[in-house]
Amino acid sequence: MKLKAAGWIAASVVGTLVVLTIFAAAGSRTEPLRKLVIATLADRLNSDVELQSFSVDLFPRVVVYGEGLTIRLRNSDVPTVPPLIQIDSFTVHCGIVDLLRRPRHFKHVRLEKLVINIPPGGLRKSGNPIADAARSENGDGRRESGVESPIIVDELVADGALLRIIPRRAGKDPKEFAIQSLTMRSLGYWQQMPFVATLTNPLPKGQVVTSGTFGPWQKGDPGSTPLSGKYSFENANLDTIKGIGGILNSTGTFGGELERIAVTGEARIPDFHLDISKQPVSLTSRFETVVDGTDGDTYLNRVEAQFLKTSVTATGAITGTKGVKGRTIKLKVHIGGGRIEDLLTLAVKAEKPLMLGRVGLDTDFDLPPGDEDVIEKLRLAGRFDVGSARFTNPDVQQKLSGMSQRARGKDPDEKAQSVVSDLSGRFTLKHGTLSFADLSFGLPGALVQLHGSYGLRSEALAFDGSLRMEATVSEAVGAGGIKGFLLKAIDPIFRKKGAGALIPIRIRGTREKPQFGLDVGKVFKSK
Repeated sequence: MKLKAAGWIAASVVGTLVVLTIFAAAGSRTEPLRKLVIATLADRLNSDVELQSFSVDLFPRVVVYGEGLTIRLRNSDVPTVPPLIQIDSFTVHCGIVDLLRRPRHFKHVRLEKLVINIPPGGLRKSGNPIADAARSENGDGRRESGVESPIIVDELVADGALLRIIPRRAGKDPKEFAIQSLTMRSLGYWQQMPFVATLTNPLPKGQVVTSGTFGPWQKGDPGSTPLSGKYSFENANLDTIKGIGGILNSTGTFGGELERIAVTGEARIPDFHLDISKQPVSLTSRFETVVDGTDGDTYLNRVEAQFLKTSVTATGAITGTKGVKGRTIKLKVHIGGGRIEDLLTLAVKAEKPLMLGRVGLDTDFDLPPGDEDVIEKLRLAGRFDVGSARFTNPDVQQKLSGMSQRARGKDPDEKAQSVVSDLSGRFTLKHGTLSFADLSFGLPGALVQLHGSYGLRSEALAFDGSLRMEATVSEAVGAGGIKGFLLKAIDPIFRKKGAGALIPIRIRGTREKPQFGLDVGKVFKSK
């Protein structure tokens, strides 16, 4: 939304050139005129001004032409800030009669190779030329809409412009927006100003088309200048963000004041995917956000997303990070009644998900800036639970079915349905590795408790824990058989904490080939 403020800054610069036409009417084209133009701009904008060349044609219409216009802030507390405005050339068209009207009119203004550098702190910054000039002209600077502006620009065009946002925080690179086209109409100090613009968003890269109104300009408090409009963000390539992919399209509306802009919209990504799994899903979302128009920080009041048959809600913020290029995304994410298979489809490369079931999840989501893959830099920390879960891997299902049968003292070869209940735990994600704590799930006759990790890239399993059974070891091996008889002597070793048997276990291997075993080193630990 800084684009509208940038357009106003450019228009204000052109507006001060009314002085040129007054002198043009007197037929002056001399070097003193160029110097007077510089002095006028410098005084009005409280800036140091350079103007390489300048000329005026009077007939048949007044045409003012200039080259090499550079405007630098005075008294900047950041000496390394580049010029506020640089214009390769400008052309102003008007009629002599227009100069005699009140307000004075400029029919058409064209700016070539306009570069605007918004200083740190945005328009709230002390020493900003527009705000300072406005305050000096009109006390506290406030002027109600409806009051006639002394200068009106009927149309301003600045195609191929560049808007550069200079960060407040040291060590950060400026954020740049390539403005393909910008047209503003009826520019005046105390009225709404319609605009239409097309620009390229840098990350994710895509084209933004926006239109609306900006103003009336609040002189004493520029940040409270109102604006409203709509936008469309088309064909944004998410591949420009390492680790994810898809084509994003978004539309919405915005309104409020420059310092606080409310944005409501929706986004659609028909082929969203993580590079780690490369399994595209259709993702849609609706969002309500507030954008700080002076520093670009975005506050997410509510985001509602849907992929496959799982709904996600989130709140949080997207803010700048001191000393680091880019922005940090911090969210609180909630899933209630989603499907675990949808999450696994998105995150794990497999023909079919490892597990089915209803999932609830709450997690902190922290995605710092940087060039790393999203999976490598993403941080998660939360809890989950899965109800009536079932494993889809036949080998895993067979092992769990046999475990359940033995845990109840039954023949493991008997056919039994493998149903996992109350699967829950805490998890963290860091450097592409999921770590679990307090992970537990129930089987008929057994309770498994685990802690450990799973590598999203390597798919390596490393879990340790315990298997609590209703049956004793001898019953699990085979009641009435010779093995069961011989193992009765060791039943007391495993009979702990009220269980028929409490057996330390370990899981290794990979997702496709898990290996279950007895953790022998823990067998003879004291009760």
